[in-house]
Amino acid sequence: MDLDEALRVPLNGYVMQLRPSELEAVAAGLGEFDASEEGNRITLAEALRRLPTNDRAPLWELAIRRYGRHKPLEQAAGEIGMDVVHARALLEACSRAVAEVPPPEHTPSL
Repeated sequence: MDLDEALRVPLNGYVMQLRPSELEAVAAGLGEFDASEEGNRITLAEALRRLPTNDRAPLWELAIRRYGRHKPLEQAAGEIGMDVVHARALLEACSRAVAEVPPPEHTPSL
């Protein structure tokens, strides 16, 4: 799997192509969790794939605003029409998914 493929996340018959610049901003806002920018990108994309399909796009929009643009949770959620309780639950699910992803160097397909 090449890097472009690694940054594609399926969405009910569609594919969301994650932008490297957005991935870098979100990873930096989260407090980077891998040794390399590429590793951070791959880890975030894999974490999104581990979430329920219907949560992937809304979570990504929220993460870009919250972590990438450093907006308060209430503002980030409000900008996409999401209530704060749901937003908090999505961000917690994302954090758990990131923690469950094995380091990219242990992923044989990359």
